[in-house]
Amino acid sequence: MAQMDKIRLSKFLSYVLRHNPEKFNLRMDEQGFVDLKELIKIVSLRYPEVDEKIIQDLVETSEKRRFEIVDKKIRATYGHSINIDLNLPEIIPPEFLYHGTSRKTAEEIRKNGLKPMGRQYVHLSATEEDAFQVGLRKDIKPVVLKIKAREANFQGIKFFQINKIYLTREIPANFIVSESRLENFHPL
Repeated sequence: MAQMDKIRLSKFLSYVLRHNPEKFNLRMDEQGFVDLKELIKIVSLRYPEVDEKIIQDLVETSEKRRFEIVDKKIRATYGHSINIDLNLPEIIPPEFLYHGTSRKTAEEIRKNGLKPMGRQYVHLSATEEDAFQVGLRKDIKPVVLKIKAREANFQGIKFFQINKIYLTREIPANFIVSESRLENFHPL
């Protein structure tokens, strides 16, 4: 499967598993898992060459680890707009985490805090560079917000982690300490 087709396939899987399983008559359990064979039937209507090996390869080789397969079931690991229980253990986060966003949205966040905006969780990154990459999806000159994660956790805000992504329900504005535009950062 060509690289561009893998990207399209990943986006389609994200759409189905994060946002619209019911549109495709997929039965999803409370942790967000669907039967892998049922998903392949749906995916193959759009991508006829897709089989279990291609899906398995996509899951195993994806740098962002957007999906996981357990016992012949598959789910998205984060980014859901539908209500599911990812069943993640609570963690103590690093002292600081980062959130990449657009310049326009940064102003709103500084005033009102970080909210999930139609998703279940706010997504945070461990490094400014990772947050910058996320922000590039929203703005050619993204803003990276620095979050006092450990202090927020000590004040009762729960954090979870899935792969390299940190999740929380929201971050009040008082835990956002600074922002940068990483003017000198150049992605490889």
